[in-house]
Amino acid sequence: MKVLIRKIYQTRYFWSHLVRAELKNKFRRSKLGILWTFMNPLLLTALMSTVFGTVFNMSFADYAPYVLSGLIVWELISSSFIGGGYSIMTGEQYIRQFNHPVIIYTLRSALVFTITFVIAMMSLGIWMLIVSPANVILGIITLPLTTLLYFCLSWAITTIAGFTNAKYRDYPQVMALVIQAVWYVSPVFFKKDMFTSNPALEAFFNLNPITHILNLIRDPFLYGVMPTITDYLYTLGTILVFSLWAGSIYNKNSKKVIFYL
Repeated sequence: MKVLIRKIYQTRYFWSHLVRAELKNKFRRSKLGILWTFMNPLLLTALMSTVFGTVFNMSFADYAPYVLSGLIVWELISSSFIGGGYSIMTGEQYIRQFNHPVIIYTLRSALVFTITFVIAMMSLGIWMLIVSPANVILGIITLPLTTLLYFCLSWAITTIAGFTNAKYRDYPQVMALVIQAVWYVSPVFFKKDMFTSNPALEAFFNLNPITHILNLIRDPFLYGVMPTITDYLYTLGTILVFSLWAGSIYNKNSKKVIFYL
């Protein structure tokens, strides 16, 4: 582990250049450029809050921030699971030429996903600054730790996805269906009171790690309170599980990945 960390540090200029290059490529030839990352969740929130707010009889002002926070965090998670599957494949030309740790290519993607998340969070911050400015201060205080935890989770998931997709090329299609299914049973846009009609659904809501991961953003920004210890423990536990899984996959496949490409 110490050797791996040292090699990652030694190649920091290389993978940081890849991060900058991917960010530039992501917004190349776009009229809005980086603003699209800021505006996209706002436009989706306006659409979903209008439709589902009408269906569930909820006020737009109350429901929209809930949806916006859910969409921003969900984009990070889904990008890690699906987009992270291409993290190693897009680095094929470098993997064949340089003897760098393969994990730096999943690190690159995780950093891009996390930076995109931070940019998108500006939309929630501005929204709450207008609606409830007092909450923004607490949100900004808790955001650095939350972002660090989200990055660790994204890196672990991206590592699993990257190696899995390098070995099994139908991974993105299968995972897209899985992510879509999880979307409908997670509180991304469903509020807690929508799960209380059924005891089993309520229990699933409380045990679902995504609930607690989302609370790290929602509690300070939407409700003006610190996330609970339970929320942090659930998030840390989820990171630990995915990190151990990612470490196991890396140890088994890092030397064989060149044969998968």
